[in-house]
Amino acid sequence: MGEGMLAHIAKNLHMIGITQITQEVNKKGKINSEETTKKVIRAFLEIIQQKLSQGENINFKSYFTLKRGATKPKGSKHCGKHEKALADYKQANKGKGITAFAKSPKFKNLVNETRKCKDCQKHKQQLAKSVKLVNRISFKPSKQF
Repeated sequence: MGEGMLAHIAKNLHMIGITQITQEVNKKGKINSEETTKKVIRAFLEIIQQKLSQGENINFKSYFTLKRGATKPKGSKHCGKHEKALADYKQANKGKGITAFAKSPKFKNLVNETRKCKDCQKHKQQLAKSVKLVNRISFKPSKQF
């Protein structure tokens, strides 16, 4: 089989899927125009494709969620000063569990400082910009699916 024949078969398989869905939706929705139904479904699919290309997640409650994969940002989300302070605190309280962090006023103040710090905010923005979208979509059905 030539490439043209494979492309024709793939196109027809895609069209058969839309055609079948159109017929089913037309019956269930009691719409009397398959052409209108087909236009709506195609527009719907194009919007989904566009939003996923932009990195947005799509959630159809009670049905499923579609998410576009992305690379994980590498590096620290804090400025050098706060990164060192957090590392020192973690080293000093190593092995003490989560209570050393949750109930510590020193740690709470350190976290509040990092939230207000302009350098830490710039670091977070740079990390967010470094994230790249990948060509992987995850499909997760809902519990009611």
